[in-house]
Amino acid sequence: MSRPRPKSSPELEGPGSPPCMADEFPEYFGGVPEEGPVLAPEIEAALNALLEAERAGAKVLAVLRDGLDPRSPVRELLARLQQDEGANAVLLYKTIRRLGGAPSHDTGAFVGRTLAIEGLVPRLEFLNRGQMWVVKRIAELLPRIDDPVAGEMLETMRVSHLDNIAACESLLKGL
Repeated sequence: MSRPRPKSSPELEGPGSPPCMADEFPEYFGGVPEEGPVLAPEIEAALNALLEAERAGAKVLAVLRDGLDPRSPVRELLARLQQDEGANAVLLYKTIRRLGGAPSHDTGAFVGRTLAIEGLVPRLEFLNRGQMWVVKRIAELLPRIDDPVAGEMLETMRVSHLDNIAACESLLKGL
């Protein structure tokens, strides 16, 4: 049985689908609004460096996690840390776009450097140094951020990294 078609009305006239009107709604369809905030190049570069580092951290943690026995308690912690890194990457990407910048699609060199290290313990120690690098970069960047939402996101990310460093240090003591 077919459904009856709705009667035509004036508000239904015009383009038949949202893609036909994509140029009228740039933010919705992935564009940057023509009018809006302009991100200073040095702030954009710093945010992109953090984005690339978070993306690299998420990849490293996924590799380390997947190399462990599924029943390992270490795997559970690495999965939580990996989710944090991935969520931070998404937030940074969205923040850069919202502020009028162009988010990087690169992944930091941290992946290759970490995976070149032999053994889980040395890799986790290197991972913690990478997390501390992010904490320091955020601390340097925060005073230069004028957008309160971006500042709050970065501060939350900084605290999250400090918590993750502490969790990783605790894990390392038990290994």
